[in-house]
Amino acid sequence: MASRTCFALLVGVVLAFSAASSTQAQVAAPVLYGSDGSDLARAQALYQAGDPVVRKTVQAIITDADKALDLPSLSVVNKKFSPPSGDKHDYASLSPYWWPDPSKPDGKPYIRRDGEFNPERAEYDLDPMEKMSRGVERLAMAYYFTRDEKYAAKAAELLRTWFLRPETRMNPNFKYAQFVPGYDKPRPSGIIEGNRLSKVIDGVGLLAGSANWSSDDDAGVRKWFGEFKDYLLTSEQGRAEAAQPNNHGTWYAVQVGTYALFAGHTEDARKLIEEAFKQRINSQIKPDGSQPEEMVRTLSLHYHRYNLLALVELASLGDRVGLDLWNYKTADGRSIRTAIDYLIPYFLEEKAWEGKQIRPANYGDFVIIARRAANAFNDPEYAQVAQRLQEKHSREMVDLLFPARQP
Repeated sequence: MASRTCFALLVGVVLAFSAASSTQAQVAAPVLYGSDGSDLARAQALYQAGDPVVRKTVQAIITDADKALDLPSLSVVNKKFSPPSGDKHDYASLSPYWWPDPSKPDGKPYIRRDGEFNPERAEYDLDPMEKMSRGVERLAMAYYFTRDEKYAAKAAELLRTWFLRPETRMNPNFKYAQFVPGYDKPRPSGIIEGNRLSKVIDGVGLLAGSANWSSDDDAGVRKWFGEFKDYLLTSEQGRAEAAQPNNHGTWYAVQVGTYALFAGHTEDARKLIEEAFKQRINSQIKPDGSQPEEMVRTLSLHYHRYNLLALVELASLGDRVGLDLWNYKTADGRSIRTAIDYLIPYFLEEKAWEGKQIRPANYGDFVIIARRAANAFNDPEYAQVAQRLQEKHSREMVDLLFPARQP
């Protein structure tokens, strides 16, 4: 019964989105990079028209946004210690899988325990950045759907505090991201924490037109991300992360491509996105669709999915600059599609995963990949995979950001 109810709701959303197409021109489509703004514009039209399915999802967003209204000022300067530079404006976080060495009096240098999170991470800048990014996303979404300026005002305050105000802004670098006590050199792997900032970029797009978000605010944040992009491209830390053969290198490309587009550097973005995507397909995906660089991890199914999601993001960024990367295929059959097909039976739990996975995998996270593949390839079989996964692992935001499209 629950399965049939979920299916009925999903069909209702598909039909509703189709019906809303006629009103799409009346709703301003936001400029987004993580999804298609025209889909969200249709959702807003449905929300305003009182569609019950969309209203239920948006109400959950509003509930989160109401909580975010009470967020304190979040800034890198609030941490209790100064990073090695002595400048609290430099972001600093602890590498997740590194722990004190019990054989050393001070525990340094820390030692690696792959897949096991050190709770000391909460004392650094990652948690505040996550709260800021998610807060901006939910507040901006609530503003976009309701046009209530209180949400835009709070999102703007969070953005100005983290990125713009001289006394609280973060320096546009990640030199001390995921540092390890006892080691002095910047760690390339820390750059992956910047993935959280995609919520900020799309949040800025949703604030367009708000009385609480000025053209100077907008230009200032875009300038910050342009400088951050330059740091990632030119620093030793950034170049080393770009060379990583696994998901770190893929997510680096997603970040730099997104920041370049957001900052208005379109041609640079186009070249980087195309080169990175093709190189990653060639080197990371086997002809059968498996990912050997991720198979060696203690969370190998999780990292297969995580790297594949980054490739999906790159292909979607390619759409924005006139590139068809979804259909790119090597002579021996390596492609994003073979990587998706390889994982489907495992995420549908039709086959047991043979790699190491020390914690249960989040099967619902594959919904986004299946839905985006269904839309990109106009393939009903992928749509059915997404539907089956949603019946067991509901992902309501998927229907707003990546609504099912009729073949």
